[in-house]
Amino acid sequence: MTRRRGLLLYANAGLFCDGYILSSIGLALVTLGPRFSLDATATGLVGGATLLGILIGAPVFGHLTDRFGRRLLMILDLVVFVVACVAQIFVAGVWELIALRFVLGLAIGADYPIAGALIAEHAEPARRGAATNSMQVAWFLGAAVAYVAGYALLRTGPESWRWILASPAIFAFAGLLMRASAPESPLWLAARASGELQRASFATIFAPKHRGALAFVSAIWLLQVVPLFAIYTFAPAVLAAFGLGASSPAGSVAITTAFLAGSLLSLPLVESWGRRPLCIAGFAIAALAFGVLVLDNAATVVPCFVAYAIGIGAAAGLELTYPNELFPTPIRASATGFAAAVSRVGAFFGTFGLPWLLARYGIGWIVALACALSLVGLFIALRWAPESRGTTLA
Repeated sequence: MTRRRGLLLYANAGLFCDGYILSSIGLALVTLGPRFSLDATATGLVGGATLLGILIGAPVFGHLTDRFGRRLLMILDLVVFVVACVAQIFVAGVWELIALRFVLGLAIGADYPIAGALIAEHAEPARRGAATNSMQVAWFLGAAVAYVAGYALLRTGPESWRWILASPAIFAFAGLLMRASAPESPLWLAARASGELQRASFATIFAPKHRGALAFVSAIWLLQVVPLFAIYTFAPAVLAAFGLGASSPAGSVAITTAFLAGSLLSLPLVESWGRRPLCIAGFAIAALAFGVLVLDNAATVVPCFVAYAIGIGAAAGLELTYPNELFPTPIRASATGFAAAVSRVGAFFGTFGLPWLLARYGIGWIVALACALSLVGLFIALRWAPESRGTTLA
């Protein structure tokens, strides 16, 4: 295994765990909900606590990654994953679980800027887009494994939610062993030696020359993940609302596999098409798929979700490719962390609100809102999406 391939493997170990942790909660709620008699508000808090943790963890630890280096934070990050996942086995009340899910969110939020900066700063310019987009492949692969493992673990009985939520610890521990040998980023070391790190602060990301890029990256990330996280977190409930059984894995696995296929498709397309066309295509397919779903034809439910998953799955890697190419080394992780935090504001409220909206208004309003958000994303992409292919990192 070459050094670069090895780096992709252990850097993406955290993203694999991110996808697993964030996706498995939907299945855990099948037995967790009855166990604690969760109402719509409590269900939203359990599902949204991790996203709230990401909201705080991404900018805080993104900035610390720029201050103290990529390697140290990457190792500490997975230590938290292992401890918090295992601790979920022993919770006795719903607020304990919400607290642990929040802590996991802090660690997940840290992983986006850490892994993204490390991968981008080691990658060759001609392959950097594919390298950073591989993080999304790892995320969706983790989500796919979570669904397969989760449905299998549901058969263990009414306490299956404990094992579903603790199971990511196995993968996090394996990733931790690999990350122990991680090298520090040469670009970060050069920035520290030149004094650039000392001259930059978190406020630097808001400087006039960075403001436009920060607004664009934050906006597309938010508009992509609000529908995505709501669907992923409550996939069984969403499919059930369309008349598909919540106890069957077929629909959830099909959608997750389509997300994974789309992210794999992005690896050649992000270099051959470029960043801008991929961004536009993702939002266009999402808007079309949700638009058809509004018509409420049962025969189109899974095909439309699959089409949406392939389209937005291919474009989602740009959430990490763009900030790592558009910002210089001293603020790269800080900018990525800030954009991730903005996206999770929307994702948190979308995830927290979905059970309430589903109960009060039904699935039609939710799909219409997802279509509207995708149309806004399409407008922004057409108007402002840059082409950063082949950029030399500063």
